[in-house]
Amino acid sequence: MPTFTYEGIRFDGPAYTHKTIEATKNFQSLPDDVFISTYARSGTHWVQNILIGAVYGIDILENTQEFEMGKLSPYLEAAFGNKSGCELANEMTRRPRLLKTHQPTNLAPCEIFSMKRRNIVVLRNPKAVLLSYHEFYHNNMWLRDQASAELSDFLDRSMIGDVLSGSWWKWTKDWVDYCRANPDTNLMIHYEDLKEDFAKEIRRLESFLNLSPMTSETIDRLQALTSVESMRERLDTEKNYKGMGVVNKGEANRWKTEFPPEYVEKFDALTRETFGDDDIVAKFI
Repeated sequence: MPTFTYEGIRFDGPAYTHKTIEATKNFQSLPDDVFISTYARSGTHWVQNILIGAVYGIDILENTQEFEMGKLSPYLEAAFGNKSGCELANEMTRRPRLLKTHQPTNLAPCEIFSMKRRNIVVLRNPKAVLLSYHEFYHNNMWLRDQASAELSDFLDRSMIGDVLSGSWWKWTKDWVDYCRANPDTNLMIHYEDLKEDFAKEIRRLESFLNLSPMTSETIDRLQALTSVESMRERLDTEKNYKGMGVVNKGEANRWKTEFPPEYVEKFDALTRETFGDDDIVAKFI
């Protein structure tokens, strides 16, 4: 499978090309666009499904046969089939557009910054992220050739940024800094907070996007329709990501029993080195 680097970031698999990355960076946005910026395996599809239900109407999540993620929330820098995510975005008639990217700040759509577009950044504990990412490489038919046989090898690679999307630490630090400097147009959502108090985080999303508040019953329905089981039924289809293993176990703290203890220490040390005495460290260790 093709592997290349672009501005220091590694890209694995045939879904990415120099052309799609450049198109994403230069993507021409609309004033009401909503970007969903995540490091891979941070709860991306969960938040996409939540936003699709909250913004476009919750009933759309129940129509499994017609649900098509690429047309509802395009993945900008990827090309599945004949069209790139940017091309799919440009064909959208729904507003606002919900646009997904895994790009670090140096490769993300420039208009997020220059035009101050609304941007939701999803964050997750790096140990959970990289444990899931290792499994994703093995489960994804396009990435298996680049997978590390041993988890420890993959974790070593991740600490130097030698995985798809680059270093979680640099990616996260740069996006956190930008979000804090521009709070009016950027919202940080932590995966673990969404797991702990779904309704509270939905209220934050509603406020950020100026959505009409849902009833408690509707929020409960949204939570059920964005469960791991429900998303797997929708996304593991020919219209979506069949065979790519995009929906994993969805557990917040599985790393506590499955992560090698010596790498807990290594990850935590790198997290403290990256973020210093920032309070956000408590979310990541």
